[in-house]
Amino acid sequence: MTISDIAKLAGVSVATVSRVLNNKGYVKAETREKIQEIISKNGYHPNAVARSLILNDTGMVAVIMSNRMNPFFSGVLEAIEIQAEAGGYSLLFYNTGEDRERELRAAVQAIEHRVRGILILPVIGGDPRTRNMLNEAEAKGIPVVLMDRDIPASSFDIVSIDNREVVYQGVRLLIEAGHRKIGIITCPECVRKGRGRRDGYIKCMKDYGLPVLEPYIYRGDFDEKSGYEACSRFFSLPHPPTAVLATCSSATLGCIRYMTEHGLKPGKDLGLVGFDDISLLNSIGYEITVLNRPIHEMGDTAFTMLTQRMNGLGPKGRSRKVLLDVQVISRGSEGGGQYLEIETA
Repeated sequence: MTISDIAKLAGVSVATVSRVLNNKGYVKAETREKIQEIISKNGYHPNAVARSLILNDTGMVAVIMSNRMNPFFSGVLEAIEIQAEAGGYSLLFYNTGEDRERELRAAVQAIEHRVRGILILPVIGGDPRTRNMLNEAEAKGIPVVLMDRDIPASSFDIVSIDNREVVYQGVRLLIEAGHRKIGIITCPECVRKGRGRRDGYIKCMKDYGLPVLEPYIYRGDFDEKSGYEACSRFFSLPHPPTAVLATCSSATLGCIRYMTEHGLKPGKDLGLVGFDDISLLNSIGYEITVLNRPIHEMGDTAFTMLTQRMNGLGPKGRSRKVLLDVQVISRGSEGGGQYLEIETA
């Protein structure tokens, strides 16, 4: 049964039936009662898609990001799902797999599905075609909020962390533990946060009068392989670093895998500071010192910023940048190092 069938049975127009279904506009009490009786008798349920087209409100929010096996991605998505359910929104999830073409298609499809808003964790390096498509979305009244990574030459709302300052804190922690030879596993420098994390390392080393040695900087990716290969390279050096800072959770896992295979212990044979508090490591006895990003808070904040835009709230004509605080959780793995050199007076 369709809305037209109901109108014929009730002897009224489709518009009148629509007003009853949406509880909007005036309808005579007896007419309303007659229509509701027909609906109840025939078990009619309005088509959600058709109704959304009538109201010009799909109630859907697009989430565009990678679903790689990474605690950070899954944590952000979980927070968004909770917020969406509480707010009565449906989610359209698009997995980019860190692929630019898939990300572009996702942006196009999100606009075609007439979503209310778009949350996006951009692919590494960003894509000007996606940026242009997101600009088009905003021109159509579909607000966009970026998470964690920025898009070059864009002015979208974004929620992130101060990557430069966070890594500075991590390196300082290792220095204060007595280390002087400190390695770092960086993120891709084509991502602004990757450059920020590298710069934080360099600045802290220089501020403490320590040399920045190129062999101690491993340019990694957002994967476990980077952590494993970095440790392999560091320990092949004539004078390996006594401590390592891994600037993403996957690289931290890679470091742990290398150390486990080679009988090394964090905090004893190598000082180690990782990114994000990985519950799995804690549950199996690896108490790692971490720079813990507020993962759930990032998803919560991004969704709140988006709903403000969707409801016409928030500042007009300028983008917002929210930087969340990062917690340093010290569990002792920043110490150790079989080549530890501590200056004495």
